[in-house]
Amino acid sequence: MRRTIFDLFAKSPFGPLQDHLAKVMVCVRLIPDFFRAVEKGDKEQIAAITEKVEKAEFEADQIKNQIRLDLPSTIFTPVNRADLLEILSLQDRVSDVAEDVVVLYRMKNIPLPELIRELFWKFLDQVMLTAEQYAKISGELDELVEASFGGAEAGKMVEMISSLSEMEHEADILQHALLYKLLTLEEELGALNIVLWMRVFQCVGDIANGAEKVGNRLRLFLSK
Repeated sequence: MRRTIFDLFAKSPFGPLQDHLAKVMVCVRLIPDFFRAVEKGDKEQIAAITEKVEKAEFEADQIKNQIRLDLPSTIFTPVNRADLLEILSLQDRVSDVAEDVVVLYRMKNIPLPELIRELFWKFLDQVMLTAEQYAKISGELDELVEASFGGAEAGKMVEMISSLSEMEHEADILQHALLYKLLTLEEELGALNIVLWMRVFQCVGDIANGAEKVGNRLRLFLSK
């Protein structure tokens, strides 16, 4: 028998959000593979990964839409319905920007400049650490419910969210350094390619930004 959204929320107010995040993280975890293919100039692999990202983003949207459709305003949960839907929207933005990364690059396939590759991978690694930290936080939400949103579990969650913010800050620092380095290559790459790479890097950074925003929303929720 297919589980309904009501069944999922009756078990845990965060259950459907965790299901949605699982699909969001499929999108995010494909991004390093995408750029490995970009480095190699493997157009077939680039196309294949792009298709996987777009498919996962579409499936995440389907889950999001089903949650919005099936979550009745009358359902009783220890979490406000509006809070749940806001967290859902913030999570959804993460998969959107992951898709934007691959779509933007494919508009004009250009190689990742050699002079910024090392710095780029440091940046991307930090973005991935930040996203994975949020995934860990999401995985702890059921225990938070069992602890009635208090006690040691709530303290642990706050610490994890603080670490998430620190990770996102490190990603910001690396992104700024990367953009500065990129701008030194304008004569070599041309203004149009510089603008394209700036936008791609911004979307990559928005994965970490989005993860932090969801974490901060959870922090506000815990403070209520």
